[in-house]
Amino acid sequence: MKFMKSLFKRRTEPFVYHRYYLLVQKRWAEKMQRATAGLSKTKLILGLLFFTVLASGYLIYNLYRTFYKEAGAGAASKIKTINLKN
Repeated sequence: MKFMKSLFKRRTEPFVYHRYYLLVQKRWAEKMQRATAGLSKTKLILGLLFFTVLASGYLIYNLYRTFYKEAGAGAASKIKTINLKN
């Protein structure tokens, strides 16, 4: 019970991120700022919708392929015994 209480305690010192994480985060933000600088709000929303549909379709395709297409290929094969006598 003490462990659970310690999880919900307010931190006294702020969490410090690793410097490489902060560097990558900064570079990604700068790159995205340059890439989207001239786009209107409508184009940004359409781009977000396109990315969401594309990523969702890829996820659904992978789930379908995993559960239905490869279900027959993973059937158990006949067990072979090993002859240990020499």
